[in-house]
Amino acid sequence: MRLKFRKFKRTVSPRLHQQAFDHSLLPNIITRTSDGKIIEANNSASKLLGYSKRLLLTKNIRDIFTSVGNGLKHMLKARRKAGHASGDLTIIKKDGTELDCQFTSAEFTGENDIQKAITTLVDSSESARRQENIDIKNEERQAVETSIMQSRADATQIRLDDLEYKLDKERTENEEFHSSSVLQKIVLETQLEEEIRLKEIQITDAIAEAKELERSGIGKELHDNVNQLLAASRLYLDMARKQKLNREQYFTKASEYTLTAIEEIRKLTKRWVNDELLNLGLCDAIQNSIVDLMEVYPVAITCNLHKEIQAGIGAKLSLNLFRIVQELLNNIIKHAQASAIKIVLFQDSNTIILIISDNGLGFDINKKREGIGIANIKSRSDSYNGKTQFISEPGKGCNVIVTFPFEFSHTNNP
Repeated sequence: MRLKFRKFKRTVSPRLHQQAFDHSLLPNIITRTSDGKIIEANNSASKLLGYSKRLLLTKNIRDIFTSVGNGLKHMLKARRKAGHASGDLTIIKKDGTELDCQFTSAEFTGENDIQKAITTLVDSSESARRQENIDIKNEERQAVETSIMQSRADATQIRLDDLEYKLDKERTENEEFHSSSVLQKIVLETQLEEEIRLKEIQITDAIAEAKELERSGIGKELHDNVNQLLAASRLYLDMARKQKLNREQYFTKASEYTLTAIEEIRKLTKRWVNDELLNLGLCDAIQNSIVDLMEVYPVAITCNLHKEIQAGIGAKLSLNLFRIVQELLNNIIKHAQASAIKIVLFQDSNTIILIISDNGLGFDINKKREGIGIANIKSRSDSYNGKTQFISEPGKGCNVIVTFPFEFSHTNNP
């Protein structure tokens, strides 16, 4: 007797899709594209905007985005043209307060051939706070390492001082007290060994505490940031499997979120750049960062870095310059759609000059609203008596010039 086997096709129930949407860590809202009415919202969106889910479903997308600067109008126009859009907008919470957010919005065809759009929101201030926490933890780690080095130096000095004291005492003592001198030497050596042992225990404990602080920081960053990006990527993949019409758009957005998660993980691995700056120097650290960046994004980056200036600037200013380069490169890749970037670092008379140029979209410096990235760059520059200048026009790329007085940087060596 021949047995017949029936093939079963595994499907994902609509209820599971709805649960994934409701409990996503990222705030998501779904609207009708015809009139902008909100027809679905998850728990994270309700919490971010301050509305109950029932009240949020009575609102329109124009009720939660500010109309200042025509940002919403431009977003809707770009989404209608390409099927999806992303960028920065300001939302208005229920209590009337405004909040800068990064958004991603994509159109799709729902049940009964109704055109809909899903919009994902990310609190920009939260990203800034995470970066601030990262910088604080890096400073704490550097302080711990400095304390460890100082403890080792103190332990060595104690041992040298004690040995010198014992040798002087041996030379000055009379021969009849030779036996008691030997005994005292043994006692002093025993005490010295005990002090050194205690110092070594303290150093070991400090190292363990520093490592635990690093692990805690990585864990929080993975949970709060990378985990949310991967959750959004998975949500778009689920939508691509369910909706055939806009499948390629959903796969594209899932790929973008995945690449962003890869970039965040890469930043985590490079987060403790202090050792790299100390061992390699600022210029080589920038070169290494660029090589990693070009492996992820299709952009050509060239450099002209004068290494001789490294001898005249301190570790803190070197780290500050490195962070500015990172922030500018991140902004160019995220917003400018550039295919070529050039970085120049040199000293002119008593001024250190950093110039970063790109051939991207450019912008009107008189109209464009400053975001978190530009504010961070200017803040870092101002903290070292520096100046930041943006030169750009729409369609003509952008030049950023950051200058620091050489005398100030020279006197701030650690």
